[in-house]
Amino acid sequence: MAKTRHRLTRAFFWPRLSEDVREYCRTCPTCQKTGKTGDHPKAPLHPMPIIQEPFSWVAVDIIGPLPCPSATGKRYILTVVDYATRYPEAVALSNIQADTVADGLLQVFSRVGFPQEILSDQGSQFTAELTQQLWHLCGVKALHSAPYHPQTNGRCERFNGTLKQLIRAYTQERKDWEKYLPHLLFAYREVPQESTGFSPFELLYGRRVRGPLDLVRAQWEGGQEAEGLPAVSYVLELRERLTELTAMVQGNMQAAQAQQKAWYDRSARSRSFLVGQKVLVLKPQRQNKLQASWQGPYRVVTQVGETTYVVVSCTDTRIQRTFHVNMLNAYHERPETVSAICAPATEEAEQFPLVDLPRIDGRPSGVEQVQLGEGLGPHKQEQARQLLQEHQELFSALPGYTSRAVHQVETPGQRPLRQPAYRLPEAVRESMRAEIREMLELGVIEPSASPWASPVVLVPKKDGTTRFCVDYRRLNDCTVTDAYPMPRVDELLDQISQGHFLTTGDLCKGYWQIPLAEEATPKSAFITPFGLYQFWVMPFGMKNAPATFQRLIDRLLDGLQEFACAYLDDIAIYSQTWEEHLHHLGVVFARIRDANLTLKPAKCRIGMSEVQYLGHRVGRGTQRPEPAKIEAILEWPTPITKTQVLAFLGTAGYYRKFVPNYSILAKPLTDLTKKTLPRQVLWSPECETAFQQLKTALTQAPLLAAPNYNKRFIVHTDASMFGLGAVLSQVGDDGGDHPVAYISRKLLPREVGYAAVEKECLALVWALRKFQPYVYGRSFTVMTDHNPLVWLNRVAGENGRLLRWSLAL
Repeated sequence: MAKTRHRLTRAFFWPRLSEDVREYCRTCPTCQKTGKTGDHPKAPLHPMPIIQEPFSWVAVDIIGPLPCPSATGKRYILTVVDYATRYPEAVALSNIQADTVADGLLQVFSRVGFPQEILSDQGSQFTAELTQQLWHLCGVKALHSAPYHPQTNGRCERFNGTLKQLIRAYTQERKDWEKYLPHLLFAYREVPQESTGFSPFELLYGRRVRGPLDLVRAQWEGGQEAEGLPAVSYVLELRERLTELTAMVQGNMQAAQAQQKAWYDRSARSRSFLVGQKVLVLKPQRQNKLQASWQGPYRVVTQVGETTYVVVSCTDTRIQRTFHVNMLNAYHERPETVSAICAPATEEAEQFPLVDLPRIDGRPSGVEQVQLGEGLGPHKQEQARQLLQEHQELFSALPGYTSRAVHQVETPGQRPLRQPAYRLPEAVRESMRAEIREMLELGVIEPSASPWASPVVLVPKKDGTTRFCVDYRRLNDCTVTDAYPMPRVDELLDQISQGHFLTTGDLCKGYWQIPLAEEATPKSAFITPFGLYQFWVMPFGMKNAPATFQRLIDRLLDGLQEFACAYLDDIAIYSQTWEEHLHHLGVVFARIRDANLTLKPAKCRIGMSEVQYLGHRVGRGTQRPEPAKIEAILEWPTPITKTQVLAFLGTAGYYRKFVPNYSILAKPLTDLTKKTLPRQVLWSPECETAFQQLKTALTQAPLLAAPNYNKRFIVHTDASMFGLGAVLSQVGDDGGDHPVAYISRKLLPREVGYAAVEKECLALVWALRKFQPYVYGRSFTVMTDHNPLVWLNRVAGENGRLLRWSLAL
């Protein structure tokens, strides 16, 4: 895609050129059919149901033909596996015709009874009329897995692999495998299964059977005879044991399936198709490498289950085929467009200028992914949609390219730095290759011949995927620092929380929307096992990238600080009324459009009464911690080292303004971080109490009110034996006292010996310094104990420290 766009831009340009090129390449029929089979994600794992009744649900399959026939000429094995107990059965067959397979199944069912449901593939021996008639007469419901998706019958397939391995090892010395097939089955049945925790023998009979090792032990011990039980007692004991085993197996199975699903779904993504949608079908086997990987298109007829679809060819609608969703991929049709209307020239024809017609296609707009506030009525939502349609070019999954900023990398006097590529685990090589391919298609990187080279690392993300990062640490060490300031989080939260209508949005790959200076491009080069590349745009990980980006956003919102602010690419717009909010949105959207920037539609929230911003929930005049962050703190394990203690205090301390007397509660934990103490902490009952009290305090943290600078502030201060605390509050419209912020700190060792009135005075001086941005130049009320102001005015001249406090006030 990048090469096509570069070729076009040499001679042409039109609005939305990049999107048109992307859509043209995406809808290419040849490219869709010859693309790599691994480009589409697999669907999440759907565990099979847990069966409790033995032999009520079984799976069957065929092994063979085996290369070495048995003495009686058998070359196939019919396998049957019970889903409840994992108990296997196997019958040697001379052929796999329907009547032979039916005889083998009847031989098995004569010992274990007829099942209620039986699962198999779509082999002719299982779908033949004779087999179907057998199921009908025996009251058995037949289930069939989708073609080329053996995972549906994975339990039987796994047993087949184990049985073939046993036969392969056993026939090295004994050629007649049929004769010893019962011995191999016995060995498999007495071994505990990892998913259930018990052997198939135990789950079927309720006891351990006597195996070869038991016979040897009995012979060595002299053959002691076990005491017998009455028949009634034995039946009751057996029933009780089977009930206990069933409960234990169900728990073990649920845990095993949950673990399997968690590992499998790390790179999975839910996919679905609509009835009538066109899809491509994966070819399971290609005769040569030049053959297309996909065939079609097909049309979806109906959906069978959550992950199975019935499709029919678009050219031949007579035959319907069933496929799992992993065998299907969406087919993107290229819309037919008319670019110009021309007429054949004639001698009498009058010359008219050629008219360019606008392009019309059916591509969905990104504004459809923007989330509107649930509290907005139908009329307001319609107004919001109309505004989004007017600025729909802003919302795109592709990054823009602004000319308002350029990122410089200044390294005066520094020789080029070249580092070798890090060795990658084999499991992530394809992930890196896919990331590089995507960046090449987006046009943000290009092959490089630079003398600079920084290595690449893949960092795991929360959803199980990986993040592509360049290790620019050595380059950053020699880069001149850009001292542009970053906004204060507390100031942004105070501003946003005052709004009654809130909108938040993220720029789409924000860093990639800022070009890199021409002289800085070689310095951005990164080395991989697949070659050397360099960025055209500002990459993540560079030292001054946040400063460059924040400078661009601040210039973008210059003059709009009364209703808009941003921390890097997190833009927030807040208003008191809906009419003001619509006007504010239009102004900000116009500036973003003029700067040629784009917003990620899935991350945009319009007209919300409360939003998540920088780890907080703000809106309607209040602030509170983000529930997901608090949940993570509640699940925090008990720290063992000082590093783990510091990590917990750092996370919990981010929300310290919501917790009264936070420093006093955390004192036993902060004492563990002293340099004189060992790395391995000594976790005392006081530490455990403080650990749990902090968690409880965060879960019960009150809502903080947004500061209203038109009302009077109230400052409450208090001092204890080892700490100071203060609260900034205001009287709300309901007449109640609403806290705006809590602050606290531990007393220094020299301050612990102060008198009570001195500590109260220190608390007042310290609190007013902390709350200076709120109370400076305004009238406010102070509420404290021991009248520290009166005492300070009387004795200020007797002590230098007290005099400094008096002057500070």
